[in-house]
Amino acid sequence: MIPYVRQNQIYSYIKMKQIAYIEDILELTKVSLPTVRRDLKKLEEEGKIILLNGGGVRPNEEVEHSVVARLEMNSEEKYLICSTAAKLLEDNEFLYLGPGTTETYLIGFLSGKHITVVTNGIFHLSKLLEYNVKTIVIGGALDNNYGITHGPDVYEKIEKMNFSTCIIGASAVSNQGISSFDQDVSVINQLALRRAKKRILIADSTKFSAFSHYEFANVDDFDYIITTEKAGLDATKMKNLVIAQPSDL
Repeated sequence: MIPYVRQNQIYSYIKMKQIAYIEDILELTKVSLPTVRRDLKKLEEEGKIILLNGGGVRPNEEVEHSVVARLEMNSEEKYLICSTAAKLLEDNEFLYLGPGTTETYLIGFLSGKHITVVTNGIFHLSKLLEYNVKTIVIGGALDNNYGITHGPDVYEKIEKMNFSTCIIGASAVSNQGISSFDQDVSVINQLALRRAKKRILIADSTKFSAFSHYEFANVDDFDYIITTEKAGLDATKMKNLVIAQPSDL
């Protein structure tokens, strides 16, 4: 089978499944692992899929992928971005940490720091325990799909707190605004930003070409917007942009 036809076959399969693993693609195509990896890389370069560790996923602004899949997406970028963000933190911070998967990568850099993390991100808890980070979990209604607490109880508690720093992610970033896929997350982000002295947005390069429904901030609402050099021309127009460099690790 010629590469073009095989790549279309793989793309059609990923489009149907939303997420496909390398084992499944090997079974589908009956070719070698290096060939499958080259095909997936080609599809990613064409903007048709997003590579995961072990497979590929179809980009789709309407569908939030499983937490595990989202955590694996662009993991090297997220790690680099969070390494840079951690350098902006000081001892004795009272830090609001958003619930997203990008924020998860920051937790490893908090070990040994005298920082209190406040979060509604339930999926953060195992990492916060692992790295022995002092934590306040904001209680409220639990959304099992996205691993967050939300609702009026969360809003009320955040409105009574003063954060030295707020670090959050986003589903989409542009000069027109910063957006989230979820209305509750959008409201909570707005409240946390309002209560913070220093505001940091962390976003991998894919967020700069994404679309999401619920705008919660403007570019100028942040002191720092941290991404990588892959983010493209739109990002370079942001005066508060910080490009994370490998030397930051």
